[in-house]
Amino acid sequence: MRRFLLFLTVFLLASCQLSNTAKVVDEHSAEFALDYEGVYKGTFPCADCSGIETKLTLKSDGSYEYQQRYLEKGHFRSTGQYTVDENILTLQEKDGPLYFFIGERKVILLGNDKLFPQGEFASYYVLKKQDPFSYVGRYATYGEDPEQYQQTLVISPDKENYHVEFSASKVRGRENCRFSGTAQLKDNVLWVNISIDPDKENLMYIAPSHDNLGVDVFTRDFSERFEMMQYCRGGSSLAGEYVKNTIAADNLGVVTKDMTLAEILHRIPVAQVSKKKGRGEFVEDVYDDYEVYDRNNRHLFTLTPKETGDTLQKIHRVLVTSPFFVTAKGIRCNSSYREIKNAYTIDKIEPTREHIVLVVDELHAVFSLPKSALRKGWWDTVTKTVDRSKIPDDAQAESCILWWNF
Repeated sequence: MRRFLLFLTVFLLASCQLSNTAKVVDEHSAEFALDYEGVYKGTFPCADCSGIETKLTLKSDGSYEYQQRYLEKGHFRSTGQYTVDENILTLQEKDGPLYFFIGERKVILLGNDKLFPQGEFASYYVLKKQDPFSYVGRYATYGEDPEQYQQTLVISPDKENYHVEFSASKVRGRENCRFSGTAQLKDNVLWVNISIDPDKENLMYIAPSHDNLGVDVFTRDFSERFEMMQYCRGGSSLAGEYVKNTIAADNLGVVTKDMTLAEILHRIPVAQVSKKKGRGEFVEDVYDDYEVYDRNNRHLFTLTPKETGDTLQKIHRVLVTSPFFVTAKGIRCNSSYREIKNAYTIDKIEPTREHIVLVVDELHAVFSLPKSALRKGWWDTVTKTVDRSKIPDDAQAESCILWWNF
């Protein structure tokens, strides 16, 4: 488990960890200077927890809401008035002011002496301005084993509103959870009445999760969460975190082939992305690999653009590493040869150094099977092709790669 090593209090108090005083910058236009209202999110470092999920809402009336969730610990919320002096945002907190530098679609936490952060964790003190969330799609509670219990949520357009449908794995042959209703959108949050009594209103909220990889389902008052249990058996509840988990030809979960790398990185906290150097089969094949993790440090997928050092380009390759993601026909990155060929047409099979790859054009994907799993004589020396009869039905894929933007 990756842990953050830097104390937030040290960052705020010790000027030796800070660089030059925050300077006033004209970020392109006067319009930008007035465009700081909105919602900002990020994950700050924490000395004794996995991180501090931070959300700052700046309202047009000069008020703010500042929320911090210490992972594995607790949640804190404060409200007050803010002021803006050129590019410096000041929150009037009870224990003293907090200072932020206003940048383009982001704010940066400053020290008490209004200095920028510096060092290994400097980029973690950035809160990114949030864009409207695209709700339509299929979500599920996290689970890599298709046999384990899982709750799903499907959100689809319904005229000017949204239709939401919850379901769950069967328990002892019986359906465990079921609810459907109409949700309305307000301030980028969906809400739906879950009251059984037609004369009452008990609201369930569906909001983007902190990392924007899915949604959180909750009620405003914790005691009202019990209302979400009446649609489930055995103490289960509709509440929880649901991650968008569909594999398709043009998207993986919330990531689509039309997004630039910069757009994707703006949505996901810095703490959940690890940039590494990837290498291909040849010496000259060097790539920028961006490994994306969930809030519990589980590796989900790796994004690779075609050229290094350019975040404004679109994604070229997506390595799906978590079996949590699934196609509309039930195929995962670790499915068997039998499952894959029964669900999709395998358009081509090609050998690499240690694997054979099953090319599925319908998904713009390839599935890699290890050569060690093949029967003797799998390579037909006459046709120079892989003999499909030598691939055991139970041979299991080791990875799935989506190829985009050729």
